[in-house]
Amino acid sequence: MRSRSALAALIVGFSAPAAADDAADCASGDPAKGIPACTRIIERASEPNDKIAEAFANRGKAHVLSNQPDRAIADLDEALRRKPTHGDARHNRGVVYFQMGQNDKALADFDEGVHLYPREAETRFMRGRTYHAMGQTDRAIADFDATLSIDPGHVDALISRGGVFVLQRKFQQAQKDLDEAIRIDPGNSEAYSNRGGLYLMTSRFPQAIADLDRAIKLDPENGMALLNRGMSYFFQQQFDRAISDFDKALQLNPQSAHLHVQRGAAYFFKKQPDQALSDLNEAIRLDPNSLQAYKFRGGILNGLGRRDEAIADFRKALELDPSDESVKKNLKELGATP
Repeated sequence: MRSRSALAALIVGFSAPAAADDAADCASGDPAKGIPACTRIIERASEPNDKIAEAFANRGKAHVLSNQPDRAIADLDEALRRKPTHGDARHNRGVVYFQMGQNDKALADFDEGVHLYPREAETRFMRGRTYHAMGQTDRAIADFDATLSIDPGHVDALISRGGVFVLQRKFQQAQKDLDEAIRIDPGNSEAYSNRGGLYLMTSRFPQAIADLDRAIKLDPENGMALLNRGMSYFFQQQFDRAISDFDKALQLNPQSAHLHVQRGAAYFFKKQPDQALSDLNEAIRLDPNSLQAYKFRGGILNGLGRRDEAIADFRKALELDPSDESVKKNLKELGATP
């Protein structure tokens, strides 16, 4: 699950049930106060069904902020059982499913939310994010377009649509969206990080580093910005700076095989093959199907004269991608069959 602050940006408003002294606490957004207050309202038999449904919805949102997704789902289920048209409950249950990686269930909730409330920008946006996570980029862009037609200043939709455009290599459209996001919200680390990633992909390394510096200043724990700044330094052959950024990124995400591969590459070009092999060994331990790790480790082993080990790595790489011509060439040069 995301942090409480990040989740709070995704879920939608706490509506106050009319339940005397507990109403404000139940709707406060503070789990410490909200959960017991909502519980008291739910347990009062005198409350009408709609008010109890509201209390379940609010308690469900409080459970989201407390990182208790199962309890959140249970409460939001009950809110929707009592009031199937409760827009906030349906949206927020979709957010929980999305955070749990249950995209089919999330999509079902967002579909229904869009059907019930077609002018609700946040539900359109979250459906777009869900489509993106499912690899349905055209549908994702359609929902981000719809979100921005409802709310032209929706920064997250601009960032997300820009990210999809980057993946589609529509770089001019991506930059337009990211420039606009930064204009609207110049304190947004993700916007600078994504535009820096765009500059990296288009080999504009000084611009990439400038944007990624800004992203990291705004959020020192922005792991993607650290990775991409490290890659920008790498391509400029500033290997010490690249390794420093990869080190910081690995402190945030020590289980990332990709980061170990990238740091291993930097060590290799610094002519430190032992450190490079250590990182590549760790990458393969973390991800036994890391094609790049096997290819790169095979090359280093070959350079060290460890022919049999190199052949084994190249064969594993070819098993992972039988169409890789560079690996076939490496094996041929070593006098080995695939």
